Amino acid sequence: MLMCASEGRHWRYEVCEHDDGYLVQMRDLTTGELDEEFSTIFRTLPVAFAYAEMSAAYERYAASELEHAEDEQIEFDVEATERHFIDLSDRLHDSGINGVVVQAWERESQRSRAGLLH
Repeated sequence: MLMCASEGRHWRYEVCEHDDGYLVQMRDLTTGELDEEFSTIFRTLPVAFAYAEMSAAYERYAASELEHAEDEQIEFDVEATERHFIDLSDRLHDSGINGVVVQAWERESQRSRAGLLH
């Protein structure tokens, strides 16, 4: 279930419910496809949302740098969202786990169960 989303220039950072907490995933705004390499799972919703906001702000900043557009608001947004994420992450002790690592862990645990028959 989609909880919330934050949009960058080319990607939307979605926060969804997950068995282990809250998943932040990246969706292409043009094609609607998910980036399989970008996903992070957080235990708390506030940290997941702050991470999605920070990721979108970074993306907007990177796009403005590539376009050589000067925008002080974009720089301010990056700094503010980064400070907010770090503060929440530290206070709630939730730094997130890369989604690819979680998928590998789940595959390995499934494989290990099948091999133990004694």
